[in-house]
Amino acid sequence: MIWFTSDTHFGHKNILQYCERPFDSIEEHDEALIQNWNDRVHKGDVVYHLGDFALCSQDKAREIAGRLNGNIYLLLGNHDKGIKGMEDMFVWVRHYHEVKTKGDYRKICLLHYAQRVWNGSHRGTYHLYGHSHGDLDDHGYSTDVGVDRWSYGPVSLEEIEAYMEEKPRDAILEARHHL
Repeated sequence: MIWFTSDTHFGHKNILQYCERPFDSIEEHDEALIQNWNDRVHKGDVVYHLGDFALCSQDKAREIAGRLNGNIYLLLGNHDKGIKGMEDMFVWVRHYHEVKTKGDYRKICLLHYAQRVWNGSHRGTYHLYGHSHGDLDDHGYSTDVGVDRWSYGPVSLEEIEAYMEEKPRDAILEARHHL
């Protein structure tokens, strides 16, 4: 399976207050996110993490990454400066990536930051992002895949496709007319 997530902020004590996350401590937060991740993701699954993985020591980040199921591909976020020298925890580390699904039927543009237009946005290409912690409205076929938006865990490709297909057609057409 293919999964998407963002803004886990493992080890980042202040994220509890900034985003009003419902945990009493960063330790409780981290354990809940690890459990939610592993309840959904299996060992061989693909996980695209769209940035802001951890804000803690490299040892702690390595320990957490080692406990997470799946093959993790990291798209860098603004808080991922500490990842330098730890790239081996991930399959690869990039700023931007495009995924092709269903025999190249659907393209998905991945980036930490939301965009109003993206490669193929007028042709039905999806855009998944993080950074906004669920505070931005969707635009066309775009949505935030951060943990604040998706019950503190990864969201599957199938869930994203179902969500996008439920969007009102006039909202998609409206987004296309603003190009």
